Amino acid sequence: MSEPKPPPTPSAAVILLRDSDRRGGGGIEVLMQRRREQATAFAGVVVFPGGKVAAIDAHPDFHAAADLGAPHPFEPARQLAALRELFEESAILLARGRGDAEARARLLPHRERLDRNPELWPALLAEHGLRLAADLLVPWARWVTPEFAPRRFDSTLFAAAAPEGQAPIGGREADEYLWARPADLLAAADREELYLVFVTRMNLMRLARHATVAEALEAGRRGPHPTIQPKKAETPAGDMVRIPPDAPYPVHELPFKYTSTAVDARRRENLARKP
Repeated sequence: MSEPKPPPTPSAAVILLRDSDRRGGGGIEVLMQRRREQATAFAGVVVFPGGKVAAIDAHPDFHAAADLGAPHPFEPARQLAALRELFEESAILLARGRGDAEARARLLPHRERLDRNPELWPALLAEHGLRLAADLLVPWARWVTPEFAPRRFDSTLFAAAAPEGQAPIGGREADEYLWARPADLLAAADREELYLVFVTRMNLMRLARHATVAEALEAGRRGPHPTIQPKKAETPAGDMVRIPPDAPYPVHELPFKYTSTAVDARRRENLARKP
């Protein structure tokens, strides 16, 4: 008898948005990061900043150090995990408090310590007179990795407007960042200039429907916010990955080649061909 699979790992990520000032189309831009080749998950892949929910994210002291959003549809621990990981991975801080303009500058010297010891967050926020602004997060979606995947996550996605004056800074998990329109990212992935896993591709396709950040955030607030777990489907056109038909996405199935396992295999193959 085979051993039961462990449950998917709780995680959270932030879809950080800004209005494009580019000529010829405008629209919104989203912050993406390319994971380091040595990253523990999704190595070399372009993703939204995020990571695992940690024990500290459910601690009352951490909750007391934040302006939390509504507990539904996504609980406070996931809100705090999203903001914590956003700072640890990209150095972008959504916070308010004494001297808001210098908030990030006060925490940056502690970034590596916070990354390795997240239980330090409540004390450091208090020391610098800051509160995490979790109420700026807009619920976007919850995705659970398919059962056939080798590594599984129960991932909550939030959307938020990018704070002014904060450029991303490389960290332990990622060191390359880009602001780009969703349609441009999808086109670059089709040319294999970058690699996107299924959940990222699907959410970029959803974002591409919105002309402004305000419009995208309002769509997130309206919902719905179902838990989406893709499934494999055999069709005459070949194997597909399918999501529920009532999920708020423009398409509900894509070819199996867009799964994380297939994308990673293709990325490694192309990497091996390089001189």
